[in-house]
Amino acid sequence: MSPLTKMNQSNLDYVESLLEKALDAEQKNTDEALKLATEALELSKKYTFKKQEARSDVRIGRCHWINGNYNEAIEFLTEGLAITDNINESYTKSDALIGLGNVYVTIGLLDQAITHYNNALSIAESHGYGELESKIYNNIGTLHEDLKNYPLALDYYQKSLAKTVEMDDGYGTVIANINIGNVYLSLNDLEKSEKYILESVTYGNNNQKTLLLAHCYYSLGRLYKEKKDFKESIKYLRLGIDKANESKDLYILFRIYIEHSLVCGLVENYKNAENYLLKAFELSKQIGMDELMPRIHESMAKFYEKNNQSDLAYKHFQAYFQASKVVEENRRIERIKSVEYQSKLTASLEETRIYRQLSNELRRSYQQMHILSNIGQAMTSTHELSDIFEQLYENVNLLMNAESLGVGLYVPEANALRFDLFIEKGQALDPFDLSLDNKKSWSVFSFVNRQTIKINDIEKEYQKYIEGFAATRGHLNYSAMYAPLMVEGEVIGVFSIQAKEKNAYSDNDKDLIQTLASYLAIAIKNIMKTEELAKLNNKLKILSEKDGLTGVANRRLYDEMIPKLWNQAIDANEPLSMMIVDIDNFKDFNDHYGHMTGDEVIKKVASLLLDGRRNEEDFVARYGGDEFIMLLPNCNLDEANLLASKLQNELHSINESFNIKKDVTISIGISTTHPNSHKAIDNFVSLADLQLYASKESGKNKISSTIYK
Repeated sequence: MSPLTKMNQSNLDYVESLLEKALDAEQKNTDEALKLATEALELSKKYTFKKQEARSDVRIGRCHWINGNYNEAIEFLTEGLAITDNINESYTKSDALIGLGNVYVTIGLLDQAITHYNNALSIAESHGYGELESKIYNNIGTLHEDLKNYPLALDYYQKSLAKTVEMDDGYGTVIANINIGNVYLSLNDLEKSEKYILESVTYGNNNQKTLLLAHCYYSLGRLYKEKKDFKESIKYLRLGIDKANESKDLYILFRIYIEHSLVCGLVENYKNAENYLLKAFELSKQIGMDELMPRIHESMAKFYEKNNQSDLAYKHFQAYFQASKVVEENRRIERIKSVEYQSKLTASLEETRIYRQLSNELRRSYQQMHILSNIGQAMTSTHELSDIFEQLYENVNLLMNAESLGVGLYVPEANALRFDLFIEKGQALDPFDLSLDNKKSWSVFSFVNRQTIKINDIEKEYQKYIEGFAATRGHLNYSAMYAPLMVEGEVIGVFSIQAKEKNAYSDNDKDLIQTLASYLAIAIKNIMKTEELAKLNNKLKILSEKDGLTGVANRRLYDEMIPKLWNQAIDANEPLSMMIVDIDNFKDFNDHYGHMTGDEVIKKVASLLLDGRRNEEDFVARYGGDEFIMLLPNCNLDEANLLASKLQNELHSINESFNIKKDVTISIGISTTHPNSHKAIDNFVSLADLQLYASKESGKNKISSTIYK
């Protein structure tokens, strides 16, 4: 062997050692793994080791994916994949496709993810790469788990487990175990879940798999939360935080912070719950991943809503809406990039004709994107459902043939899709419902299966989706597309278009309707959130104006009402009376019988005053601990005295319900006046207060009154 050959072999061996160390470090410290893989990449380029260069790119891409740097992950994985095309390196090609699939799953582009996984699986199966097969089965299982299709997820995880056992791959086995445990957790089979997760914990501790342990402790935290063992849940979540920090996996750390906040909320430790939410919020900004922002803003909005902090709740709901729009736009851009990239795989994947068609459709789609963007902006800028439907129908035909168009929204109480918008040849049909039990409905199929479908010959293709073919509305359309309306994993409805002729729609049109459905879903969800916030604000306003114990108005609302009623009396030239009511000897009575009985007395007196009003215009408020105020519009002194006597008499009649020996009595002070601009409200109130004092001084259970002249 020549000196030059020896030197090259030495360099190659060193690069290989760097890649092996990077692979091992990935599960413990991704920063260290990234450093090692970057050195391997630089040396591979220097000595033109193309195979090792591709592997270095893939390793670096995986590290960026774990650290939440998704743009960098796609860049390096794509570069590694491109190199494998030139050198026919099938193992690394499959590994790169798996890495890209992982990124697309994380950012929510599931159709792109499954394409990459299937391509990787085809290569792995044809070359007998068992470890990659198990990894792909595992990743496809994760994808279905994210879609809450748990039986299918479990099936893929079991395939992965069987393959790892066959190969005696210990680490692959525990990955399958933790995933199977998580599925059983979602299915609420806690006993099976705990068994699988604890097996993974044992392996992680024995082999110092830091990142694995972070995921295991996160799962155990969720499991014990479901068991309502919150102490254990918090213990494991804190262990998970330590391991996530140690492994530098910011994404799992973000998820643990969110879960920790939820558990703290369940034990009513709201300060810690808020602190962990704020940590997650800061971490999401550090990661810089747009896809995390809707989740954190929604979590914070719900937290502040639950804790009656409506201003902060509203702020984060608004941020949630804006972040959702950003995510949907990012996904649209990534979809375009993905189609571009897939066209480069034609030769190696033997799909030249399909990818050439995709490339041609992509060029045409660029011309349509401006129209699509304008439609999206128009829809998401309004808070009126009718305006959204109008924008949709007016513009969708600029993109594709849509002789008929329908939007159905899910109505839980009816278990149906309600179509308030269904237009055919410019004519709006009457609203109608489609039951989710309808096995012959394309719309129901799309909604239930969360699947966008494209039909170009309805008579030939219906058997793939529905149990029977029947035209239920309008004339027969041979071509159609149906897209579920999805926001943050929630399906809220379905969007459909139809055309009379056959073969009206291409795959590019399918991509367009998916993007359009995303805009539409966000716009509709924004309206729903706005309506929910309006209801919440109204509810909070009502609660803020009521006394918590008695349910009558509180001092805050009284302070608003007295100037209002005063000015109304001036405008109407009518009298206004004020009655201040005090429960006699309440402190002694409260001390003797206890606070619970005391509270019941206050509530009974409040009910007496509320029920004793002359009409709905009379206003009752709790003024202090055992004091109440009544404001009586258009009421003179004689009428006020008569009402006071009636209230005292009725109190005698309900004393038996208090179950105490001594009767409860009330003292009353009344002032009456004809308000005008020369009189002061404060004087009016002071006179009533003085009359109350007089009633107390004259022996209590009395009525004293005067006129403010």
